[in-house]
Amino acid sequence: MNRSMRTSIAAGSLALITAVPALASSSGSGATFPALVYRDWCQQLGCSYTGKGSSGGIRDFIAGTVDFAGTDAVMTDSQVGDLASKRGGVKALYFPTLLGAISVPTNTKAGRLRLDGPTLGDIFSGGITKWNDKKIRALNPGKALPSSDITVCVRADGSGTSFGFSLYLEKTSASFKSKVGNASQTPNWTAPKLVKQPGNPGVAQCVKDNADSIGYVDLGDATNAGLTGNLAAIGKGEMVRTVVKRKGKKVVKMVRKEVFRLPSPASITAAATLKRVDLSNPYAIQRSLVASNATGSYPITITTFVLAYSDYSNAGKASSLGDIKTFLGHAYGAGQQSVSKYGFAPLPAPMLAAAKAQIGSLQK
Repeated sequence: MNRSMRTSIAAGSLALITAVPALASSSGSGATFPALVYRDWCQQLGCSYTGKGSSGGIRDFIAGTVDFAGTDAVMTDSQVGDLASKRGGVKALYFPTLLGAISVPTNTKAGRLRLDGPTLGDIFSGGITKWNDKKIRALNPGKALPSSDITVCVRADGSGTSFGFSLYLEKTSASFKSKVGNASQTPNWTAPKLVKQPGNPGVAQCVKDNADSIGYVDLGDATNAGLTGNLAAIGKGEMVRTVVKRKGKKVVKMVRKEVFRLPSPASITAAATLKRVDLSNPYAIQRSLVASNATGSYPITITTFVLAYSDYSNAGKASSLGDIKTFLGHAYGAGQQSVSKYGFAPLPAPMLAAAKAQIGSLQK
């Protein structure tokens, strides 16, 4: 890759991936959701990655100031058109790299809570403004919920985590969809008491610093902020085995009930049920993961993507192609073995196979 285009790294930020001196030549920027993993990979490979949010990475990718971008969001039509006009008519190819959970940390004296899509949709759209609202009480019997206002921590920057979280709320909450709209990198949150912070680490810190707050953040950054004991268990409908009595006899029956799941590598993996993966339709991939009906799945699971140019020569980045292939080769090889220590799960076999096959589509 062109060494003049290395991305400078601000010291001390958890959202940035440290470049290897002298030999580092590849650069990327974007989503903070997978930044902990990409830092690990780049430390081994000699590359740099700046975590600035998916929208920021897409802007850099369009401008050609990086060699790849990280995003959890799907590019808008405007961004697609901008890329083609500025980078020689090229398209973005989406390469999924891992599966992850968007966790929902809270900071109340009630401790760990149970929440579900309709309730979260009301909180983030302003329909629920107090912690002791009857809908929250119904999900948390016996909990001493405060009467205080809910402080809602959200992203200040354009974000793929916001895209994934709002996609989940769009699917599960009619009130959210009517008040806020469809999934977006920059949702128009309508909760009355908002605090906006940049990056996943910023949202995690917002929850930690503000009493009676709630937010959404990747599991790794929630863990780094010491919030694992305050992550909400998220409800979803599942068919469960229940023993009932019929004519004096015990009978096992499958009934649909709301069950509550915490994010973990196992519950993240359970959400990935696609048998055929079409990488030309990344939106469909994300939509299949959130609010998955799969048994044992965590409801707010997403994947994250590396964006690569379909033609590196036309994009003005011909010398970068070899390094991109090396990065992706590591991501789909040894890199998959390291994601779980950061709270993520490796790609399922169909997604991994599709991603490996697509590397051959990259042109110089």
